[in-house]
Amino acid sequence: MHRYAPAYWILFASLMFATMSALVKLTAAGVSLPEIVFFRMMPAAIVLFILGRARGVSMATRQWKLHGARSLFGFCGMLAGFYAVSKLPLATSTTLEYTTPLFMLAYIVLFARVHLTPQMCFAMVGGFAGVVVLLRPTLDTGQGLPFFAALTSGAMGAIVYAVIRRLGDAGEPATRIVFWYSMSSAIAAAAMIPFAATSHYDLSTWIALGALGTVSLIGQLAMTRAFSTGPATFLASLQYITVAFAAVYGVVIWGDTLTMASVIGLSLIILSGIVALRNAATRP
Repeated sequence: MHRYAPAYWILFASLMFATMSALVKLTAAGVSLPEIVFFRMMPAAIVLFILGRARGVSMATRQWKLHGARSLFGFCGMLAGFYAVSKLPLATSTTLEYTTPLFMLAYIVLFARVHLTPQMCFAMVGGFAGVVVLLRPTLDTGQGLPFFAALTSGAMGAIVYAVIRRLGDAGEPATRIVFWYSMSSAIAAAAMIPFAATSHYDLSTWIALGALGTVSLIGQLAMTRAFSTGPATFLASLQYITVAFAAVYGVVIWGDTLTMASVIGLSLIILSGIVALRNAATRP
């Protein structure tokens, strides 16, 4: 495999996840959170099962513990992140969500015997600094619980990436990994729908939800392919690019304006990605 292949996959996944966030923003006004999660996950599970049968790829697995951990931490992290988004300013919740690479950095420093280069430190810390400068998060009194939920989402993201790598090392294909995550999350979301607020649908909502499911599936497959074959710290640092893609959507769709601070933040994010790529190019 080409050494840049995981990077290409994660950059593509970042574009898909930024697109997914834009679609969630478009549908959130009239559709409950459990239904958004359900429509994000169930179509992916159905499509992957059909494709797997057509290609002779069985969804049966012996790695139940790893799949269970990936699904549990992924779903709980997603719920924690959505809760934070509902209670915190969007800039604050998004910034805290992207603490995942910093949690991975802490794990490497404290527990793993991995050589961490100055370039990788800059890529992760510099990328996060760019997110902070771009989004300029704020925190008001009484927001301690959602703040903790957002940090929990970031920490669980780090665990998910580590589990995906172990699944990849165990020979599990990306389609099977995403299938079990999508199916378990869809079932959990469906169980929550009866307790959620009543939703309102129109043609544009159905189109957005259909696009949401499609984009989510593509993004999950690309992200899983990347983390199951490439170094997690390098790929996590590249995920800051998602924020840059989201900023572009904000300008194009919602007419957001970019201040000088925004330009500096975007520049830091892009520079951190370039440093990460150059560091990957020098790896033996």
